[in-house]
Amino acid sequence: MAAPPATALVARLVEEIEAELDAVVEEIGDRIRAEIPDFRRLPAERLARAVHGNVSRALAALRDLREPTEEELERAAAVGRERAEQGLSVDAVLHAYRISITAVWSRFGELARAQGADVATVLAFSETLWRWADAVMDVVGAAHREVELEQAREEQQRRDAFVFALLTGTLGPDELRRESATFGLDPEREYIPFRARGRLKLDAMSIALDHDVAGLATAPPSPLPGVTLGFAAPTRLESLPSGFAHASRALQTALAFGQVGAYTLADLSIRPAILADEALGDAFAERHLAPLAGLGMELEDTLRTYLDLGMKIDDTARVLHVHANTLRHRLRRFEEATGANLRDPRVVVELWWALERRRLET
Repeated sequence: MAAPPATALVARLVEEIEAELDAVVEEIGDRIRAEIPDFRRLPAERLARAVHGNVSRALAALRDLREPTEEELERAAAVGRERAEQGLSVDAVLHAYRISITAVWSRFGELARAQGADVATVLAFSETLWRWADAVMDVVGAAHREVELEQAREEQQRRDAFVFALLTGTLGPDELRRESATFGLDPEREYIPFRARGRLKLDAMSIALDHDVAGLATAPPSPLPGVTLGFAAPTRLESLPSGFAHASRALQTALAFGQVGAYTLADLSIRPAILADEALGDAFAERHLAPLAGLGMELEDTLRTYLDLGMKIDDTARVLHVHANTLRHRLRRFEEATGANLRDPRVVVELWWALERRRLET
């Protein structure tokens, strides 16, 4: 069965382009290198081979006015992956494809006009060329982005492993200097280790650690609504593990006492010790709170408010909505029940410790 006239003429014109393919490829290569700086990293011969293959596959499809085959699409995917591994951006790669396709279309137009090709022939070639190009470039772009995503995941994994090792102290001195340079950290600079619970926005190198965000920052972190954060003093990279341990303890303590904001260990007073030393807290509770059993919870609440307000009678009475003499009576009841003296600083510290320990149990 004879081929339709448009198909026959397209095939003949494709043969003419194939006959001068080396010149077409050279022109395309020159344009790609001129318009896309990224491609200048590839040797000219290597680029020429790639262009020759792409144009040859396009012409083979045009000869029969067909869609790209599975083999051609697989080859396109391989090209997309290769270009991504070479570090060429997807925009650069697709731009190069458009240059190649435009050159083929331009040369076909010149030959078609010279031979007086009819509109049907030109349309058949144009539609096939751009459908083929669209299908191929879709595959190239998708394969390229898959490699980019995989590279990004691998890079993030390497970065996370480095930050974890940095915070936990598992890097040797040589490895520390080498890896810090890789990830843009200055080994001569001091950084602030931190650990936070809650959604956090920081200009920092960080990782997810259990339920927290942990890392190092160049500036003191600012408290954010709903976020509890522990941090330590600025320190050099080799000393970060110690600082991170302090930051973690500050976070643990702040969370235990229901604090929201950014804290160092020093900001939390003796609460870290209260949290850690259960036996001592229990002993203070037995000494100062157990004798109050049966005297009503209002006495314990009064003592907590009194200490929280700096042991100021008038301020405490106002907050509790009682008369100052009523407050003094309650304080005497505590002293009588426990034998303690609230004018003794040691008693005040032990009582506050016991009350804070009780807070952890509620």
